[in-house]
Amino acid sequence: MSEKVEDLDVRFERFYAANYPRVKNFAKLLTKSEEDAEDIAQNIFLKLWTRPELWQEQETMTSYLYTVTRNEIFNLFKHQKVEQEYEDKIMKAQLIGDLCDEDTSLLENLYYKEVLLLVKMALDQLPPKRRQIFEMSRFEGLSHKEIAEKLQIPLRTVEDHIYKTLTELRKVLMFVIFFRFFP
Repeated sequence: MSEKVEDLDVRFERFYAANYPRVKNFAKLLTKSEEDAEDIAQNIFLKLWTRPELWQEQETMTSYLYTVTRNEIFNLFKHQKVEQEYEDKIMKAQLIGDLCDEDTSLLENLYYKEVLLLVKMALDQLPPKRRQIFEMSRFEGLSHKEIAEKLQIPLRTVEDHIYKTLTELRKVLMFVIFFRFFP
């Protein structure tokens, strides 16, 4: 019995050595990421190791491996898209919460997309440096200290820019609320 297991191990090692570089290079070509390509290739060969009936009689399985690799990459891209959409949703919710001082009851009757559009328009009207600092804080999630270090400006300047931006955005929001409730 142990001879069978050792024989299976040796055959898998040969199969792995013959095919791993091709799978990894194909994944890297499509993902443009060494780390993602390595993860994908390792996942594929881990799955194959658990299902020896798929590869046992094969020295190479080129078309099968490329198909499986392509599918893994599609799954990775779908997962990355879901993560990005979730991050965007969280950032937008945080921005709206900041503007309302955590009292979102005022926004219950507003159309979310309208408010986001107005906020974007207001941000576009800001001086470039102020907008950059605000976006680094709210959209990139950097701390005030990190922004100050990155831009080589005083911490107080960063805080001042963010305060002024929030003040401007609150004015826009109050304008929207005023005309929403008092047409």
